[in-house]
Amino acid sequence: MAGLALAGPTGAVLAAAGDVRELLTRTELDRAGALRSAADRDDFLAAHALVRLCAGRLLGRPAQSLTVVQSCGSCERPHGRPRLVEAPATAVSLAHARGWVAAAAADGPVGVDVEAVDGTDVDWRTAEAVCTAKELAALRSATHPRRAFLRQWVRKESLVKVGAGTLDEPARLDVPVYGQEPPRWHGWRLLDWGCAQAVGCVAAREEMRLRLLG
Repeated sequence: MAGLALAGPTGAVLAAAGDVRELLTRTELDRAGALRSAADRDDFLAAHALVRLCAGRLLGRPAQSLTVVQSCGSCERPHGRPRLVEAPATAVSLAHARGWVAAAAADGPVGVDVEAVDGTDVDWRTAEAVCTAKELAALRSATHPRRAFLRQWVRKESLVKVGAGTLDEPARLDVPVYGQEPPRWHGWRLLDWGCAQAVGCVAAREEMRLRLLG
């Protein structure tokens, strides 16, 4: 069975989720409440609701029946890779970025990332620090360098989330340049998606289905 990924604007996801207080744990609600920005709080709540909706659709279970917990393995703080208490064999991932959220669920390792697209220019100092020479050449020749950079970034981030690399040295993640090579990397499938406002990527071993909300 193919895995499932969902993505959409924060507002559309919150509308589809209903009362998030019925979905999220007290820990998650407290984490959201500690964020200073209302927009950041909404993004957090939407992402944590969406990962339940996504997993619920994959498993054929109500989202309300699924509990999401997070741990990093290095401390007792509730952050890091998420997992489902009731279905530990099902892997899940979530992401949020300035008004957009994404989630994925699969039988095997899965990682998802999303980035909002705005009118800002590429920070070339950052690009040089995180991209390979091949990626930089593609960015410099791209019609929209900022969007092209985000395309590469979400690929790298999704691979980091499945444990295929780290962001300590992202330039060592020599991922395919978007639009030039097959979307595979050392056995990982890369499912890209995008619209005018955002771009994203899902990394998994298995085939993934994607649905955009809103």
